[in-house]
Amino acid sequence: MNESRRTSPPADLLLVFRPLRAKDQAPRLARAAGWLLMLAGVIVVLLGFLLNHPPTMIEGTVVTLLALIAGWARSRLAAIFLSLLLALGLAGGVAGGIEPATIGFLLIAFLVSLRLLQATFRSR
Repeated sequence: MNESRRTSPPADLLLVFRPLRAKDQAPRLARAAGWLLMLAGVIVVLLGFLLNHPPTMIEGTVVTLLALIAGWARSRLAAIFLSLLLALGLAGGVAGGIEPATIGFLLIAFLVSLRLLQATFRSR
């Protein structure tokens, strides 16, 4: 990548909201979406730690690791597993009657994981 095509990480975060127009945008979108999902996973781990709830900490750790692998290595398999994990969490949360704020958090994470999935398939 040459110097004129480099963008800053905050500009890459805007790719989550825009359609992919060029093939070189897919790796940047994958990294940005990976960072967002890793941040979400770390938040879940911290909440699990504060509530002393080991299953929550384990799930947050798995989300963080899958987001790292899918975002930086652009692994299609990791992106698929991450999207499935978040979809199952969202469906289970809706069926279990969790708080609307938690459903919103899961919905946003799921939508970002779908963009990550799109970026992993478009980058190769």
